[in-house]
Amino acid sequence: PDPIVECAHKVLHLTEDMEYEFRVMAVNDAGVGTPSNISLPIKAAEPKDIPCAPSVVCVSDSSNSSISLEWSRPAEDGGMEILGYIIEMVTGDETEWKRVNPELVPVTNYTVMGLQTGVQYRFRIAAVNHVGRGEEKETLEPAQAVDRLVAPQVDIDANFKQTHIVKAGGSVCLGIHFRGKPIPTATWVKEEGELSTFSEVTTTDGYTSLSLDSCSRNDTGKYTVNVQNSSGTKTITFTVKVMDTPGPPQNVALKEVSRDNSVLLGWVKPEHDGGSRIQGYIIEAKPKGTDKWVVVGTTQNLFYLVQRLNKGDEYDFSVKAKNESGLSKPKETLASVVVKEPHIEPAADLSEIPNQLITSSSGKTFTIDVPISGRPAPKVTWKLEEMRLKNTDRVTIKVTKDRTKLLTAVTVKEQRGKNFSVNSSHNLVTTNLILQLQATSFKLLC
Repeated sequence: PDPIVECAHKVLHLTEDMEYEFRVMAVNDAGVGTPSNISLPIKAAEPKDIPCAPSVVCVSDSSNSSISLEWSRPAEDGGMEILGYIIEMVTGDETEWKRVNPELVPVTNYTVMGLQTGVQYRFRIAAVNHVGRGEEKETLEPAQAVDRLVAPQVDIDANFKQTHIVKAGGSVCLGIHFRGKPIPTATWVKEEGELSTFSEVTTTDGYTSLSLDSCSRNDTGKYTVNVQNSSGTKTITFTVKVMDTPGPPQNVALKEVSRDNSVLLGWVKPEHDGGSRIQGYIIEAKPKGTDKWVVVGTTQNLFYLVQRLNKGDEYDFSVKAKNESGLSKPKETLASVVVKEPHIEPAADLSEIPNQLITSSSGKTFTIDVPISGRPAPKVTWKLEEMRLKNTDRVTIKVTKDRTKLLTAVTVKEQRGKNFSVNSSHNLVTTNLILQLQATSFKLLC
């Protein structure tokens, strides 16, 4: 075809609904020049309409020098693709609108920069398609370029977890996305303890995380992140459970050595259960002078009676706790134990006799009941002055493992001014208690 001389041209005889691209080249006596850029695809169809206005335009944020806008797409695009949007503004009472963006904005948000602090601005948005610019939508009211104060907020998505379970030696990362104005600061703390030396806190604008590496049972607990600015505070608490072996039992101690060559041990549960229930305890014994520990029993209680030990031998004992992850480190008794009957000095407890006085009316039978203790079991003797008392029709003496009782039918008048005494002894120590008759009462002298 022959070249055209005008800067516009109507192309005829195109196929309906077919898309075409166009380019233009200049021609002179020397020949044909370089082609122009290729146009956007254009469909050969009946002319379309301009788009309608966006349905909503609002201010989403602001600072001392900027205002951020958001808007919705037009309900009608005029039957053609929306190429972008034009943003215009006007200040104060002015009426002349000025375009803000030199190029079309392809998305539905834009931040207008370089504004004057405190000045009021109005904005309007228009969509553009291949037909042209559509109708405008203006903000409902003027907006000022000022800093906004927004309390901290935490963004939680479907992947957010507050409880984390990790195996011993593993790692875990706790993190949150946050926002607010001014930009909040974030701090991490562990309830009832300090952060591990293997922990690392990382905080950037809008995100903070706490990483725990080489986790052990000591990392089990609750961790709280505090996000704060001048407008408020937001806290989130995470729970971390480390599946580890339990800590050792506490305060393993000898409770009693019995005459049947057995030893009663007791202890307190571990400070840490390792993240799972304590299933039981394993008790081991080692004869003094050897290096071999031997399992002597298992229990779910906090005590155990070790039996069939060799009388006179000396033993060390240890206890291990067990959970589903395995055994704890052993906890040993502080000192070795010699398997023999312990020697406890004989003693009498007078606390059951108020003011250590026994009162009885003349001619009445009276009873003296005294608790006793000692290992081996002490021998008990009752005397009246220097006369040893025995069981008769007027005197009854009873002795059990831990008590002695004297019942007498002698009148107070007959015994006035005389002393009763109770003697408890074994081959180590002797204890005497003297009971003196005073008028109508007996007085205990220890």
